[in-house]
Amino acid sequence: MFREMFYLLSRSVENWDDDKGNSNCKEIGWDDFDQESVDAWSAGMTGFPYIDAMMRQLDETGWMHHLGRHAVSCFLTRGQLWQNWKHGRDVFESKLIDSDWAVNNGNWLWLAGVAPFSMPYYRVYNPCPDPKSSLNVETKKADFVRHWIPELSSFPSKYIFEPHLAPKEVQHAANCVIGVDYPFPIVDRKEARKENLAAFKMSLDRS
Repeated sequence: MFREMFYLLSRSVENWDDDKGNSNCKEIGWDDFDQESVDAWSAGMTGFPYIDAMMRQLDETGWMHHLGRHAVSCFLTRGQLWQNWKHGRDVFESKLIDSDWAVNNGNWLWLAGVAPFSMPYYRVYNPCPDPKSSLNVETKKADFVRHWIPELSSFPSKYIFEPHLAPKEVQHAANCVIGVDYPFPIVDRKEARKENLAAFKMSLDRS
């Protein structure tokens, strides 16, 4: 049903693939393009293992589970990196084997929180999921993360979604020192979320 909706909208809404002159896109004051941040996100090197595992899977296979797509798109836009959704759209367009122009743009509009059919903008996915996460992530063994991020394959599950919080002795025992073998988080996820929600609300109040 979403696919058919996006097909219909893409044929009837002008500038469906843009954030200007698009009646289905709220104008948000995103940051200027940050090449370093977008490259780290695209390559799976943000320091957030769940996000990185999903992006590495996409890079190698051309596919990603739909809840993974929710998480990485939210992370790039309103969640943590505050980048325009079109940058993520372009990366997906270049990598997805199931890429579809109407659906890809529709999903990015939706998950960036800028469309009339979006979830409320303040519902931000936690990039460090726990067992109760709506992303349905298996956290006890965390095999998905271990597979796609072999640097963390020996990390205890207690720390694997936020490895920078592991004591140094744990990092050394797992043969993965954060900042050396795997990057530190590129942002403070909680502080970034707080700032982004305030900026999103401000953009809405001005419109």
